[in-house]
Amino acid sequence: MAGSPKEAMVLVVDVGPLMAQAPPGHVTPLENAKDAISMLLQRKMFSQSKDEVALILLGTQETANELAGTDEESYLNITVARPLGQPDFDLLEFVKNDIVPGPVSADFVDAIVVALDLVRNQTMGKKFETKRIVLFSNLAGEFTDDQLEGVINGMKALECEFNLIGLSLDDDDEDGGAPDQNGAGPPRKAPTPQQRAGAALIRHVIQEVDGVAYSESEALQMLSFFQKRNVRAAPWKVMLEVGTNLKIPVRGFIRVKECKPNSFKKVHARTLSKEDIHTTHEHRLNDDEETPVESTIDGYRYGNTIVPFSTDDENQMKFKTDAKCFDVLGFTRADNVKRQYYMGDSVRCFVAEEGDEPAAVALSAFIHALYETNMVAIVRYVYNKNSAPKVAFLSPHIKPNYECLLCIMLPFMEDMRKYTFSSLHPNNKNLPSDDQLSAVDDLIDNMNLVMPEKDEDGKQQQYLKPKLTFNPHLQRLYQCLSARALNPDDPQLPPPNQTILNYLQPQQDLLAQSAPCVDRLRAAFPLEVVTKKKEETTAQNIFGAGDEAEPAAKKPRLDADAGRDGGLTMAGLARGPVTEVGSVRPLEDFRAMVSRKDDDKFMEAAAQLQKRIEEIVMESFGDQFYSKAMECLQALRVESAKLGEPDQFNTFLRGFKETLFNKGRKDFWDSMVRERVTLISSEESPETSVSKEEAEKFLEAAKQTTEEPEEMEEAEAEDLLAMM
Repeated sequence: MAGSPKEAMVLVVDVGPLMAQAPPGHVTPLENAKDAISMLLQRKMFSQSKDEVALILLGTQETANELAGTDEESYLNITVARPLGQPDFDLLEFVKNDIVPGPVSADFVDAIVVALDLVRNQTMGKKFETKRIVLFSNLAGEFTDDQLEGVINGMKALECEFNLIGLSLDDDDEDGGAPDQNGAGPPRKAPTPQQRAGAALIRHVIQEVDGVAYSESEALQMLSFFQKRNVRAAPWKVMLEVGTNLKIPVRGFIRVKECKPNSFKKVHARTLSKEDIHTTHEHRLNDDEETPVESTIDGYRYGNTIVPFSTDDENQMKFKTDAKCFDVLGFTRADNVKRQYYMGDSVRCFVAEEGDEPAAVALSAFIHALYETNMVAIVRYVYNKNSAPKVAFLSPHIKPNYECLLCIMLPFMEDMRKYTFSSLHPNNKNLPSDDQLSAVDDLIDNMNLVMPEKDEDGKQQQYLKPKLTFNPHLQRLYQCLSARALNPDDPQLPPPNQTILNYLQPQQDLLAQSAPCVDRLRAAFPLEVVTKKKEETTAQNIFGAGDEAEPAAKKPRLDADAGRDGGLTMAGLARGPVTEVGSVRPLEDFRAMVSRKDDDKFMEAAAQLQKRIEEIVMESFGDQFYSKAMECLQALRVESAKLGEPDQFNTFLRGFKETLFNKGRKDFWDSMVRERVTLISSEESPETSVSKEEAEKFLEAAKQTTEEPEEMEEAEAEDLLAMM
C-alpha cells in the first residue's frame, strides 16, 4: 500500500482580550477556537495520520519567536508554543488547559509572517503534500498592512494554503443580527469598523491565494466528525484482455470500501503495556503430557467422520494460476446483472495506464461502446499469482471530466442462498384500493430524499448523500475513546453528539412535509388491536386430562396433534431431535426433519420418506395402510413444491408408477388418480419444466392403463380369501 500524503499545518490562535468577550450565557470565540482545535487534533490522532502540526499564539504576555530578535518593535506578543510535529495527547491537553486569554492584542499579520517563517524553516528537507496556515481570530485587534504583499508572495512561493476560522466574510454580514447556526456562539452582531478592515484585508489574501474562510459554527460542524487517515491509492496494474488479440494496460483503484474501526489491543490493566502480556497455547492428548504442535493436524468433519487434512494437502488443493488475470469472458445486458448479485466488500474503478495514449483511446472506445449498447462485460478476475479466480462485471461510468470502468464481484452458484416464502394469494379482500395506492404514492413522493433545489453547479441536491454522511457507530466510538483518553478517571461517558443523533432521525423538513400524507395513510389503513390469548404450558397441557374431565369442545390436544404443529409433548421431549424417518410415524418424522433450523435436511428426509411410502404400499394387507401412504405422498408433494425441489418428486413419482404396475398395486395408483396426485407442474413451482398439460396427461395415461373388468378384481379377492 502506498504511503499517505502528509500535511504541515500551522495553527495561529488569537488569545487577545477581545477573543474572550461574549454576552452572558454564550461561549466566547476563544473557547470555540479551542474546541475546534481539539476536534482537529483528535481527528488526526485517531486516524493515525502522519501530518505534523505547529501551534502559534498571538496576544500572550511574553514573546517567543525567531523573528522577534531581528526587529525589537515587530512580532511582539507572539509565541511559538509548539514546533512542527505529530499531534499527541500532550498537545491536546495543552490546548484544553494552558491556552488562556492574554493581556494584550497582537498584530495577526505579524503572526501570519511568523507562521510562514516557521513553515519555510521546519519543512525544509521534508516531503509534504500540503502546507497550510489556519488563523483562529475574530479580527477585532489592530494590525498593520505594510507586509501584506510579502505575505501573499510568501504563500505563493511556499505553495501554502490559508484558512480563516472565526469570522464569516460573506458580503451580507454587515446587516448583523443573524443568529448562530447551532447556538454554539453568541448571536452574530454587526462587525466593528476594526473587524471590517481586518475582514477586507483577509478577503484580499484569500482571493489571491485561493483560501477559504469559515465561521465558528461552520468549523465546529465540520470538525465534529472523525475521519480515517487518507491513504494514497496504490493502483493494481493489469492487462485487460478482450479476446486473443486485444490487450489494454489499465490501472485499478479502490473506489468504495467498507470502513472499519481499528482493532483494540490487549494490554495489561495496570501497566497499559502490551509487552507485559504473554500468551501461550498448549495441545494435550486426553489431559496427558503436552503434545508438540508438529504432532497436530487439521481435521474436517465429513458426516460423522473426521477427515485429516495436512498442509501439503491444502497446498495441492489450491488453484494454481500463473499470474494475475483480467480477461473478458463475454458480454451481457446491464439489466441481466441484478442488484442482489453484487458481491465483495469494495468497488474498483479502472482507467488506462498513465501516459499511455493508445491505451486511453482503446479503453475510451470500450467504455463508450458498453454505455451506448447498455451492456456490461463479464471478466475473470485473479488478483495475483495463486489467488483464487473470481468472476466480476465491468460497468461503464462516464462523467464530464473523466470516464472509467467500475468493477464489482459476482457470485458463484455456491454463494447463492435460496429461500422459499409463502406465496401471496391476492383476493378481493387483500387487494389494495385505488385510494390506498394513491396514499402510499403520495407518502413516497413527499419523503423523497432528492431535494427540489439545485446547487450552484446545477446539480440536484439530496439528503443523506453517502460522501457527506458519516457512520454514527464510528463517530460515537471515537467520541467515547477521546473522552476516556482525556478523562481516564471519569466513570461517565459523554452523551452522543447532537449531529450524530440527527443522522438517526428522519429529516425534520421531510417529516413536516409528509405529515398530511401520514394522516391520510393512517385513515386509509385502519388498524385494530387483536389480542390473542396465549396458552400456558402447564402439566395439564403436557400430560392431558381424561376424556370425561371436560366437555369435548375443551379437550386438550392429543400428542399427535401437538406434534403436527410443533407443540410441546412428553413424547417429543423424550424422543429428542429427529434424525430419521421411521416406519411408525413417518409423516411426523418427515415434518420434524424438514422444519429443523440448524441444518437443511429436506433432501435426506424426502429420500427416506419415499422409501417408507414404497414399503407401506407394498407391505399393506389389501388397502389397509393405503390412507397412511397417501397422506405421506401428498405431504411430500406439497413440501417439494414449496421448497423448490419439484424435480426430485417428479423423478420419484415416475419410478413409483412403474413399481406399482410391476408389483400388482394398481389399486393404489387408482387412488392416486382419484386424489389427483400427479407431477408438479411449472405453474406450481417455477423450478421445473413440466407443463400443466404433461401433468394431466400423466394421469390420463394411468387411467387408460389401469382399466380392467371389475369381475377380475372380485375374483382375485375371493381367491385370496380362499387361500387364507
